[in-house]
Amino acid sequence: MISPRFLLVALIAAAPSVAHAQGCISSASRLGKTSNQHISRNDDRNRVLTVRWQRGDCELRVDARGEFGVRADLTGFTTVESGGYVEIEERDGDRERKVRVTGGPAGLHYRWTIDGDSGFDVSRERWLSEILVAMERRTAMFAKARIPELLRRGGPNAVLEETDRMESDYARRVYFTTLLAAAPLDDAALERMLRQAGAMSSDYERSELLRAVASRGPMSERVTRAVIGVAHRMSSDYEKRRALSAGLESVTTVEARNALFLAASTMSSSYELAELLIAAQRRSLVDSISSVAYFRAVDKLTSDYEHRRTLSALLKQRPESPAVLSGVLRSSEKIGSDHELANLLTEFARVVPVRGELRELYLKAARAIESDYEYRRALQALLEQDRHT
Repeated sequence: MISPRFLLVALIAAAPSVAHAQGCISSASRLGKTSNQHISRNDDRNRVLTVRWQRGDCELRVDARGEFGVRADLTGFTTVESGGYVEIEERDGDRERKVRVTGGPAGLHYRWTIDGDSGFDVSRERWLSEILVAMERRTAMFAKARIPELLRRGGPNAVLEETDRMESDYARRVYFTTLLAAAPLDDAALERMLRQAGAMSSDYERSELLRAVASRGPMSERVTRAVIGVAHRMSSDYEKRRALSAGLESVTTVEARNALFLAASTMSSSYELAELLIAAQRRSLVDSISSVAYFRAVDKLTSDYEHRRTLSALLKQRPESPAVLSGVLRSSEKIGSDHELANLLTEFARVVPVRGELRELYLKAARAIESDYEYRRALQALLEQDRHT
């Protein structure tokens, strides 16, 4: 049974292409601005569903009261709650097609009308099926029933062929995540899914999918790179950080680390970037080989506080690589706040023997401090280290 209370949580968007369409809702040639409206509520006794979709002179109206179910292949209804109904109306210019389906002790009753009179001008079964498919491709309201049917008929590829026809990011993501939970997917299927996700425009839906893929466990190198590639194209720093952070466990190769830090460097929010870099540091993803890409990302931080916080978190990991340690000091020169820079340098002197090239880099960074007080603090930390060695 499908409960309207949980249906249509995303807006209906443009109608899909169906060859030899029986009505305007399935016509690829229909042009015009799309408008949508969805209302789902409970009154005192029944659940009520109202949907409006319009594009040009083509309009779909769906009104339902009570619970109803559809066939897994979307060729018609299986149940309508006794006393309830589902009414579907398609307005195609000056032509009005409508079906009202009611349930009762004798089963389902269909009342078909064209322009208000009994009858119909196209194949009833095909028209209804195309309406249900069009709605499903916008809303994924029947996903739990339909995906098992698609898997039975053609496996994961049958589901991915259907998602490739969808224009709604919400519906596509629901199908993807339901498929992930319903069937084991090989790398080829996951890559196909991620290629489709790359064409989605909603960063939220893409992030939700990438997190679902990562939650399945360690990913292969191919899938990890594909996930990073999708996240790289996101414009929302928050969603990008969520997606990339979820897959850090699988970032094991040099190529994947470099790709991760390259994607990170496209973020404009210092907070989100710092959070991602610190999470990567905790996974020990920063070493002499990946340090160049890592510090390029660090240098994108425009907040002195977040810049210092990120480098301080790295120092807490006790890095031993000379390339990483010298990178910390070179990057520290870009911190404009005397207070934050002095804090970082004093912390550096507490945990790292400042000798040779590191001493030269330390003093160079300290000379950028204009405040006499903060400058003295930085030099005092270095002198304290000398006294104890």
